[in-house]
This record gives sequence, structure tokens and C-alpha cells, in this order.
Amino acid sequence: MKRLATMTATLLTATALSIAPASAHASLQSSNPAENAVLDAAPDEVTLTFNQSVQQTFATVTVVGSDQSQWAASDPVVDGSTVTVDLDGLGAAGEYTIGYRVVSGDGHPITGSIPFQLSQAAAAPPVAELEFTNEAVAPTTQDTEARSAENIEDTDSGFPLWTIGAVVAVVGAAGVLFALRKRSN
Repeated sequence: MKRLATMTATLLTATALSIAPASAHASLQSSNPAENAVLDAAPDEVTLTFNQSVQQTFATVTVVGSDQSQWAASDPVVDGSTVTVDLDGLGAAGEYTIGYRVVSGDGHPITGSIPFQLSQAAAAPPVAELEFTNEAVAPTTQDTEARSAENIEDTDSGFPLWTIGAVVAVVGAAGVLFALRKRSN
């Protein structure tokens, strides 16, 4: 019985260890501005660097002020493992948050946020440089289709790894119980 329990434990451990490497996905390695940085002046852009290449598809980077104002001035540009977005300056001194969502090379979404602070308000441009428009900004059909596709991409077509591990553990435990019951009869 001891030998059977040892073999079962060894099998379950080997199975669990073989599953673990499959869960490694891209992760954020660095950002500019760095997490919790205190800046005297607004940066011209935000740069995120990941440990693996990320896909251009559905890459999103936002820069939001404490008043919920959006400051990203361009769509994110992906170059291998680096994602860059231009900024439209920043507003008042205070806390800002970089929010990101990218898709790793293996198709898994990676999300996160990076807070930083601006210690001095950005200088306001002269009134003559300000452009005013009466255009309303509404989502386009293309934006809506992209968001729908994004939601579809978020679903994983296979079983989560923890489910496979749980099934292996249950089957192993059932085998041990069956063997113990068989011996007692």
C-alpha cells in the first residue's frame, strides 16, 4: 500500500510540474514613466516593455488623470516587445495612471496599470493655439466590431490548467481508494 501511495504521489507531482511551464505568458518588464515615478514635466510618450513580443491586435494603452481625463494622443504602436503611445501633454499636477491591455505572442491578454505623479502642472498653451471643434465623438461600427472581436479573443478554447490538474488529482485519488478497498476485501 505504501508503494502504491508513493507511486501515485510521484505521478501527481510529475503531472503538476509538467503543467506549470505551459502557463508562462508575457509580463511587463519596465515602463517609462516608471511605476510610482514623480515627474517635474509631462513626458511626450509612454513606453511599455514586455519580456516577450506582443501582438499589435487589440493593443490598448490609456493615460488617465485623477479627474478621469484621457491624455493618450495616438494609438499604441507595437514594435516586438515594446508598446509606445504619444501623449497630448498632461494637465494639473497630481496622480496619473497608465492602463494597458495587450495580447501576448501566445494569444493571452495581459492587463495592468502603472501609477505615476506629475509634481507641477503642465503649462497651458496660448489661447491662439487651442483648436475648438463642435464634432461629437461617437464609437464607429469598426470600434464596436473590434470590441466584439476582443471579447471573443479573451475566451480560451481549451480547459484551464487548474482544471486539468484537478482532474488528474481526482483520478489519482480514486485509483488509490480503489486499490485500498480492493486490498481490504
